[in-house]
Order: sequence, then C-alpha cells, then structure tokens
Amino acid sequence: MPSEGFSGENIRINRGTYTMTLDMNNYEWNVDAPIDEYKISAFGSSVCNGQGADGNKGYAYLYGQQCETRSKRNQSEYPFYVSGVSIGGNTTNDLLYRYDEMIHDFGKYVIIGLSMGNEGIHGASNPDAIYNQFRDNMLLLIDKMKQDGKTVVVMNNYTRGDYNSTDYNYIKNMNRLIHQWDVASVNTLGAIDNGEGKWADGYMADNAHPTTSGHSQFFRAIPPSLFDALENGKPQPVRDMSQSTTLENGSVITFKGETNVNPYTVTVRVKGSEAGQVIAFASGSSKKGSVRILDGGYVEYESTAKDVITSSHPLITSDDTWYDITLTSYYAQKRTLVYVNHTLVGEVREGVTPTEFTIGDPEKALHRQFAELTFWRSAMNALEINDHCTGKMMKSSLDIYSPLSDAIKTDGIVNLAQTLNEAHYVEGTISNGISAVEQDTASGHVYDVLGRPVENTNHTGIYVANGKKVIVK
Repeated sequence: MPSEGFSGENIRINRGTYTMTLDMNNYEWNVDAPIDEYKISAFGSSVCNGQGADGNKGYAYLYGQQCETRSKRNQSEYPFYVSGVSIGGNTTNDLLYRYDEMIHDFGKYVIIGLSMGNEGIHGASNPDAIYNQFRDNMLLLIDKMKQDGKTVVVMNNYTRGDYNSTDYNYIKNMNRLIHQWDVASVNTLGAIDNGEGKWADGYMADNAHPTTSGHSQFFRAIPPSLFDALENGKPQPVRDMSQSTTLENGSVITFKGETNVNPYTVTVRVKGSEAGQVIAFASGSSKKGSVRILDGGYVEYESTAKDVITSSHPLITSDDTWYDITLTSYYAQKRTLVYVNHTLVGEVREGVTPTEFTIGDPEKALHRQFAELTFWRSAMNALEINDHCTGKMMKSSLDIYSPLSDAIKTDGIVNLAQTLNEAHYVEGTISNGISAVEQDTASGHVYDVLGRPVENTNHTGIYVANGKKVIVK
C-alpha cells in the first residue's frame, strides 16, 4: 500500500496448495505449505529459466516433461515434476538474497542453475575474486539447502559467446571442483562447448543463451533416473581401483543409455596389449564405431564413417601396466576424440547417437583384464580426463560407474553412479579352437580356427576337422 507508506514485494507462487497468513500487527505475510516430496525447484538464472528456447521450454522444462513421461510409462515409481524459480541475470549473491523464494516453493529437490558468466568472469579485473566468490557462495547455498532438508543437484558452468581462453580456463577449473563436491551435478559444458569455451556452431541463440537445440543437449546430459536414485537414497560413488576381472572367450559387457544419448564419454581401465576390440558402439541399425588394440600394441579408432586414427606410440607390452582408454564424443561439435590415459590419440568428425555400447571383443578368444567401467552422459575435456586418470571421481553427468571384479560373472555388474541404469555381463562361447577339436576328434564335425562349428565349408577359409587342417580356396 504505497499510498499509505507501506512497501512490499511480489510473492512468487507456483502451483500447489498454500496457507497464507497476514500478520496485521507487524504487516507481514507468511506463506506455508507441506513439502512436496516430488517437486524439483529449478533455482537459477535465465538459462535455467529456459531463455533462448522456443517458449522458454529449456532444459529444466524438458527434464520435467521426461520425468512425467517416465512416471506415466511406469519407468519411474515417483511422479517427479519441475517447478521454475529462476530469474534472468541472477548471480550467486542474488540466490542467497532471495533464498526464501526457493524455500517457499516447498519442494524437496533443488536444481541450482547458474554460471560464472553472470558472476562477471569475462573482462573481470580480478578474475580470481570472481572465481572465489562463485565457489564460496555455491558451497554456502548447498550447505544451507542441505540444512533445510533439500536434496541438491548442481548444473555446472557452460559456454558463452564472448568467453576467451582465460575465461575458459576458469570455468573448466570450477567445473573440475564441482565434479568433486558432495552433490550430484551435470556437465553442461561438455554438451555444447566448441572446444574454446564458446557455443558450438548453430547452438547459440544470443551471446549468453543456447538455442532450443542447445537446451536439448543440456537436457540430454542429465541422467534420466538421477532423481529416482536420489529418492532411493543412493549415495555418492567412490572410486575403487583395487579389483579387476578378465573378459575371455568372447565375453563382453554391454550397456546403453536409458534414453537417447548424444554427448557422451566412456572410459575403461584395461591391462594387456593383445590385439582385439576394447570398446565398440552401435549407432542406428547398421553403423558401428570401435576402439581396438592392434598387433604391436597400437590403439586404433574406426569411426562410423570408417575414418581411422591410430596412436603414434604402442602400449607397453608388459601385461602389468594398466591403461585408461577413453572415447569422448561432442554431438553438437560433431567430434569424437580418443585418449590413452591423458594423451590424445586423435579425433574424427562425426555426430552419433549410440544405441548400445560393448566392452570387450565378442569375436575373439582374448583374455584381457578390465578394472573399471565409467560412462558419462556428456563429453569431457582433456583436464577432466586427466583428473579421472589420476584417480579422481568425476561425477558430473555420471551414468554408470562399476569397479569390475570376478563377481560380475555370478552376481551381475554393480552400478555405483547415482542412477538406476544397468550394465550386463554376457558370457562368451568362443574357445581357442584347439579344445573344441580335442573334444570332438571323430564325429566328422568341422570347426573354424576359433573352434566354432561350421555348417558350410564352401567359403574361403581355414577349417579344422578330425585334428587335420583343411584349407579351402
């Protein structure tokens, strides 16, 4: 009532049932409601509010739609939905100032969607101060929310049209910290980064906001069952590099995304330089990409378009050396990069939507040791990959993390990431050829050199029958 000398402010109310109380003695409103166990409050700035997307239907809106679809299809037992509490231009200080607005959304879950762009990192006279302010305020927000009973998910820093190399380094380093925080987080930078901290071509609505397609890439970087896992009380994952298992005789591990995968990273920790496939993925009904170790220990990637890159140095031939082999793909950039440990093997131009991944070689009687499988729903830069190789738990957009042991062959593969996604062990049936022939030396059956029964020997090849080599030309 400004005419009477009283000023006030808007009370933001999202859908729900509220009790409104007006204290006439102190001229105060009070808003109260029960906590909605399945409401996700999207608390951030303009990108979190959907700016740049058609109808402001950005990544938070898209994720809310997916939550509702999963519930209707019985893919989730929880009716999660997203409520918007974001305002354009907000900084960490703004979120602290209007913290009560988030509290009065009365949700159990909070997505914090901010970036250092609004904080002023670009062109800052003292970028270290901006960096420290963002870090300290984010940790303060997280701590306050946890004390108030909220479960927090952090969207990490993303690109802008005006970032330079200095800005890019600051946001990459901040994101490396966020990976390590005691909250779930989402790697938005790996979704539509052009490799220099700017929007990938065709994904910029304006300097500070992505297009509808850009928001879609952010959305796809969020694991679909993340909030199901959080509701189930699934804890933060911890690295375990002490175990291993051997995939042999065509045995493999398979997994896929719970929904369409665009940007992604997959890393396996392996030992042994024996020639054969290490990682493969199917894209569509007929295309395939694969990472293989060649004779001599060189690592090769063959893309879905049959482009090939090969490492300049071989793996150490000693079977006592572990390697992290990483495949990371930027869908928006149409780039796939291959690393051995922290060293870049090379990259190819391709934009793929993998439908299934395979770890191991189903076509060869190999005996290769695997210690860890890690899969993220976002691409990763060289600094993040190096952090993983040095033993850090990189959690932003983490979809599957499994420390592999021989227990996978009897008990299945455990996924420690905060999702409900699964990987599966598939036992191979390929022998080394000799044992099959030894067990069947008189029946007249014909085998190929891997010990598989052969029905038709009219094709060119080498076959074994009754202990004798038969060469068919």
